[in-house]
Amino acid sequence: QEKGLAPVFGRQYAKPFLRRFGRNTYVGGYIDHELQFTEGKDGSSAKEHTFDQHRLIPFIYSDVSDRVKFATEIEFEHGGPDAPGGVIGQSGSLSVEFATLDFLITDWFNYRGGIILSPLGKYNLIHDSPLQDLTERPMVDRFIIPTTLSEAGMGFFGTVYPTEISKLDYEIYLVNGFQSLQDDGTQATSNPDNFIRSSEGSLQKDNNTNFAVVGRLAYSPFLGLEIGGSFHTGNVDERNRNRLTITALDWIYQKGAFELVGEMAHAMYDRDGVVSTGEEVSDLIPGDSFGYYIEPRYHFMPGFLQDMAPKFFNEFSTFTGVVRYEAIDMGTFGDGEGKRRRTRLTPGINYRYTEDTVFKAEYQFNWEHGRVLEETENNTLLFSVSSYF
Repeated sequence: QEKGLAPVFGRQYAKPFLRRFGRNTYVGGYIDHELQFTEGKDGSSAKEHTFDQHRLIPFIYSDVSDRVKFATEIEFEHGGPDAPGGVIGQSGSLSVEFATLDFLITDWFNYRGGIILSPLGKYNLIHDSPLQDLTERPMVDRFIIPTTLSEAGMGFFGTVYPTEISKLDYEIYLVNGFQSLQDDGTQATSNPDNFIRSSEGSLQKDNNTNFAVVGRLAYSPFLGLEIGGSFHTGNVDERNRNRLTITALDWIYQKGAFELVGEMAHAMYDRDGVVSTGEEVSDLIPGDSFGYYIEPRYHFMPGFLQDMAPKFFNEFSTFTGVVRYEAIDMGTFGDGEGKRRRTRLTPGINYRYTEDTVFKAEYQFNWEHGRVLEETENNTLLFSVSSYF
């Protein structure tokens, strides 16, 4: 409202803008940088002591006209293409995170087309590092909902106000979807942990003629509470026989200085038939996966710090104490013996000089479970800084 922008800029487009150019075009972005200490025996793959320039995200938004709006984010990860970025075993990348053209019709019905930030869970829509109180994304939003999930497609979105204090938001799109299995038996990956992430349409050549459908419905009965349900479903094999369906439930509750956020998701694969080599699909595609996280937060600012150093602890500054408990079960291939389950507890604290800039410190306690996973020394201390610009 202060900038005279369209209401759509209040959702995933709610970013601070650096400067205005030309015909109502705005430029900004965010950056994050991390320091990681992972336990482990010397020489083991688990042990890492490293800096990482994880993300640099420029974004551009434009009010083309009163009804036409353009938005894009460009993602540089780990230093960009062919750059190690300070992370052992990882190379950098460059991609268009999303690029959409909106045509606004009315509050409850609007068009969107382009590379769409898929509304699969709340976290995928508001995943920016400066918005989060912990450094690493929840496991459910890395392995089951492959955040950041962006897909080419088109569809509709809008908001309905059932009462004076409640609102109902929806998004529904047709998208290219996921590609997991070729008819010759070639898989996106043989690792169950990364199977969904490696099946993203942005990483695989389209191998079927069916579009996927993704949508989310979020209800806020009053200010401070929102509950959302979402889904993504589409065929994932060359024969159009096997379907991957991901469903998610998310919530956010805020009262005063206290917040409670969380999300759960379930992925279900059809695993019927054989491929041209005669192999059973059930031996090539993992079983059902499930994960969740629960994250209470408490915001505070000691008065004595503001008295001692008002230049560093001003009226916009705040500390946040946070704890996240999370777990995932990624299933297995074949006959389903054994489980690939992980549990993590992460206490942390952060300091925001303003809402745009945050310094975070946290410690991850990790546990692995099941016959196909062995307990490893991989507890991790993380420190990071992130800021919009």
